[in-house]
Amino acid sequence: MSAPHRTPRALTLHRLAVAAAVATVALGAVACSSGGGHATSASRSKPSTQATTVTATTAAATIVPNSALSGPGAFLGPVRQIPVDGITIGYRQFGSGPDLIMVMGDTGTMSDWTVNLLSRLGRHYHVTIFDNRGVGYTTDDTSVPDTIPLMADDTVGLIKALGLRHPTLLGWSMGGEIGLTVAALHPGAISALVSTGGDLGGSQAINTPPAVAEELNSPRTTGPQMLDLLFPADATAARTAYIEQLGLIPPEKVGIETLLRQYQAGQAYGSFEGTWDKLPDSTIPMLITNGSLDEITPPGNASIITQRAKHAKLVLFPDAGHAMLVQDSGRFVSLVTEFTKASGIE
Repeated sequence: MSAPHRTPRALTLHRLAVAAAVATVALGAVACSSGGGHATSASRSKPSTQATTVTATTAAATIVPNSALSGPGAFLGPVRQIPVDGITIGYRQFGSGPDLIMVMGDTGTMSDWTVNLLSRLGRHYHVTIFDNRGVGYTTDDTSVPDTIPLMADDTVGLIKALGLRHPTLLGWSMGGEIGLTVAALHPGAISALVSTGGDLGGSQAINTPPAVAEELNSPRTTGPQMLDLLFPADATAARTAYIEQLGLIPPEKVGIETLLRQYQAGQAYGSFEGTWDKLPDSTIPMLITNGSLDEITPPGNASIITQRAKHAKLVLFPDAGHAMLVQDSGRFVSLVTEFTKASGIE
């Protein structure tokens, strides 16, 4: 399908805020990744195409006052901030074991990971979660266009700044696309990749269906309607648990400018061929996952990625949608731990 006829990429995925007092869901900045799309007229910064070998260059980090949590989220620790290539990135670290860095989707924040998923992962890994540029506790440089390759550079910069030694990268939605771009353009920065709900961008990606993209992008779409796109109709228990989980970590702010900049980044990824071109050169092991009922990122994208990569394993979750990693977090974490152990990461 030629680019001019491609469906515009969907705007955003997971910013659902929970109004716990009356057990109702209020829709905030909702973030999602999507299959490829045609580019906007905005220019983009040119990404590096050279493989990167990361060396530990731990920089000074500062703790954000009053950011430590109580209750079920206390294990996440406080938010810290560290300078990375002209911006300041906010992050949390917890758990023990080999390093795992988690990359959230389009305009999602650290608070959009569920406590249940994070606590399960923290039993096996030393986990780093962070906010992408312009989101929550992370600053931005609006003088340069935001792009997927730029956010991949940010991720590699954070790995270097924190002195992480070849971590496994786990990315959800647009975070999966950032992870795939790290694997393609900076394979020396990570030891393994877990991508769920992402695509390779460019002309090879399978688009979000037009009706779904329209609903995602519409300001009239309600919180319950958004949940219908994240979870299959019969996943009532998982949907309820997700709402409850989001109420355990205070939501972070995402401004209108960031919403627009990351939307443009997603659009530009639809004409960026660098991830597709360079992925076959990457030799790191990859676990590519997707919900078989995902309406936002069609599961055919996972097959395309697996065929393109040299050392990739494909796992589709039956009866699961775009939020498969929280819908079935127990199976997902078991799959991740089995994958990293099989890859020699312990």
